[in-house]
Amino acid sequence: MAKLTIRDIAALSGVSKSTVSLVLNNSPKVDPATRRHVLAVMRRNRYVPSFAATALAKGSTRLIGMVVPGLSWHMVASINIGVAAVTERSGFDIILYTATNDRDYGSLIDRILTSSMVSGLLVVSHEQPLEPLVQLHSDGLPVVLVNTIDADVALPSVTADNYDGALTAMDHLLQLGHERIACVQGRMVYRCCQDRYRGYLDALRSAGIQPDPELTKPGDFLPEQIRARSAELFALPPDQRPTAVFAHSDVTAYGVMTAAAEAGLRVPEDVSVIGFDDIESAAQIRPPLTTIQQPFVDMGKRAAELLLDAIGPADPDAVSDDQEPVDERPRLVMPTSLIVRASCGPVPVTRSPRGRSQTSKTTSKA
Repeated sequence: MAKLTIRDIAALSGVSKSTVSLVLNNSPKVDPATRRHVLAVMRRNRYVPSFAATALAKGSTRLIGMVVPGLSWHMVASINIGVAAVTERSGFDIILYTATNDRDYGSLIDRILTSSMVSGLLVVSHEQPLEPLVQLHSDGLPVVLVNTIDADVALPSVTADNYDGALTAMDHLLQLGHERIACVQGRMVYRCCQDRYRGYLDALRSAGIQPDPELTKPGDFLPEQIRARSAELFALPPDQRPTAVFAHSDVTAYGVMTAAAEAGLRVPEDVSVIGFDDIESAAQIRPPLTTIQQPFVDMGKRAAELLLDAIGPADPDAVSDDQEPVDERPRLVMPTSLIVRASCGPVPVTRSPRGRSQTSKTTSKA
């Protein structure tokens, strides 16, 4: 099927070509009802303007759109540093969009289509449905996900190895002698949290320790729930209480440490705590947090490189109907690193070997 033109959209909408052009340029000369009608025709027919051609026609600087869930999210600045390091060498600039929980991707895509400003999108994804982005990508506008929460989405993506990161965190605790290790989870609808929990369970089983369901607590990345569920762990009898906690994020680890202090426990003397992310504040709290570092800057660089490769040269024929299928697009999984600080230590000497076991230790057949 041939790519639709402005002339086609005008015919389908029953308006002039100049009216469609005014809609695409977000002109105030178009009345709201006509604008809505033309946009609906575009969506229904999966029309995507030639963004590079539009930019060239206007003589404007080439732009990449970067969609973030909120400017306060801890990883946004680091990812943006990586993106900028690549785009500054390529002649592209970045335009930033926000898509919070009360502003879905559908309305954002309408804004992008009407502005015709960007040649591609980098999306720091979160819990919103990604189908509109998949459709936009398949219709010709390159989209790359960063820090993907759903690894099964048919879009190019760059993410960290959450499973291996969890194995590394658990291996660190196990080497320190911990066997009764709790897990305070993030939102388990996220693929990243599922992978971290799977790593937690597999590490215990590989060490010959049967996981104790009582030591897994939902946190959902919500401060009040994190503290409440952590308090339940620390209220257990001393011989059943965990000697270490694997938290699904650094912010979750902070809540665990607060609950430990409220229970009269010291970190790491009475309980060790390890996080995941290595956000900037992890090195500043007391004690400084041992954590798994996600390579946010490098993820931003690789995502920008993928997007620029997909955009190609800035000419009107850059987008072809003969592109490779969406499900064959690259998905990069980047390694994490263990950052050792002061929040983890050996098992407390007052704990007996029996008290250290998760439930019952199994015999290896190796």
